[in-house]
Amino acid sequence: MKYALICLLALLGSLSLAQAQKTRRSEGTHQLRLTDSDLTEAEACQQCQELAMIEAIEKAFGRVIVQGNTTSVENIQTGESVETTQIFNMIAETYVNGEWVRTLDESCERFTEGGEFWIKCQVKGVVRELTDPEIDLQTFPLDCEQANCRTEMFQDGESLYLYLKSPVDGYVTIYLADVHTAQRLLPYRNMPEAMVHGLPVKADEEYILFSRAAAAPAMRGYVDEYELFAGRPLDQNRLYIVYSAEPLVKPALYRAREASDYDMPLQLATEDLQKWLAKQRRYQEVIQVQRLDISIRQ
Repeated sequence: MKYALICLLALLGSLSLAQAQKTRRSEGTHQLRLTDSDLTEAEACQQCQELAMIEAIEKAFGRVIVQGNTTSVENIQTGESVETTQIFNMIAETYVNGEWVRTLDESCERFTEGGEFWIKCQVKGVVRELTDPEIDLQTFPLDCEQANCRTEMFQDGESLYLYLKSPVDGYVTIYLADVHTAQRLLPYRNMPEAMVHGLPVKADEEYILFSRAAAAPAMRGYVDEYELFAGRPLDQNRLYIVYSAEPLVKPALYRAREASDYDMPLQLATEDLQKWLAKQRRYQEVIQVQRLDISIRQ
């Protein structure tokens, strides 16, 4: 069955994750200039929030410096630097020694200074130190059923597919979220009860998800295919690809309540998705979340 996804801006996020480690509360602030920027205000706000998260992680656990074959962690409060074998996280092309677990408070405001327009974002949240290697999960969105169709920009009514390859066996769950609602794209709606807590994936096998043609013959009857629709000239949305070593107990889901000409995926509030992810991280030994932002033009 082909589903339609109504896409809005996703501002709430969670970053990639390895094993449960030391956590603490931290906060960060960042400002971005809008004047002469190619970013829309919504895109600038999202980027500003992520950079504020980076600042909060750096405050708690320092930043990672890579020079040749040497990796070190710098304490940004004292300026001291020590070599390390720890695995670090890259957020918005910045290496840090931790990850964002959950948001406690956030704000984003626009202001004018010296005749220029700026956005200022402040975040408070729980951060976690990284000491274990991440799974090198390869995944990206596609607008056709081939791995070379990678894109983050879709046209209204275009189909959504996803490439995925994992170096180890595991389970995958996928959500598409806007600021209010998260739709579960995987596992598919009619999968057997044994698979509702995560789709099993095999090590080193390439998957084109949301495609019946690319699915294994035994899976084709379960596959849901999706189309993207925008509610305004340019909408943004966020995919959450959740990998785990063991099946995750799924959150409570419900059917879309609004009237629609399309059959919609099961869903939950985006805030509840964030709470569910935070809870899974707390109790699961190996879980990793990748965020992929996509845009849809009318």
